[in-house]
Amino acid sequence: EGEGGSASTQTLGTITMEQGSLQAVVHLSEIDVPKVEIGQKVTLTLDAFPEKTYTGKVTTINTTGVVSSGVTTYPTTITIDTTENKIYPNMAVAGKIITSVKNNVVLVPSQAIQNQNGQNTIRVLKNNQVENVPVKVGDSNDTHTEIVSGLNGDETVVTGVTSQGTGNQPGGTSPFGG
Repeated sequence: EGEGGSASTQTLGTITMEQGSLQAVVHLSEIDVPKVEIGQKVTLTLDAFPEKTYTGKVTTINTTGVVSSGVTTYPTTITIDTTENKIYPNMAVAGKIITSVKNNVVLVPSQAIQNQNGQNTIRVLKNNQVENVPVKVGDSNDTHTEIVSGLNGDETVVTGVTSQGTGNQPGGTSPFGG
């Protein structure tokens, strides 16, 4: 999922070579395919190169679908933005299709959000004190959540507190970098 947006993740895909362009074909579920449009950006990883991330864009969507073992999937073609010659047909590929992008949003790590009596709150540092601030959350991805209201983006968000004197804090350093 993209920062401040959402994505549909698909892990069952293969590489093809069409008209000199590397392409990945992924099979989207009936839940994901309505969110996907031609031209959307994609990030891709290949099992053969797990340390690299490639980019591409959706070029075709087979909206007729393919039924296999009673499950319908929709083959979607992604043209990859690379000319790397070590990517071969039929390599396994995982893709994240960026289905929406938001600009100028306040994002916090998802683990920073707490739920107290049905109210989402975030701990922030104000005047060297940790305070709980009620917030309204928006979209989220695998790691971050959008804050719609409650923060202005200038706060220091507390994602965790480390206790002093546990023996694992060499030199007694502060969890806030002091």
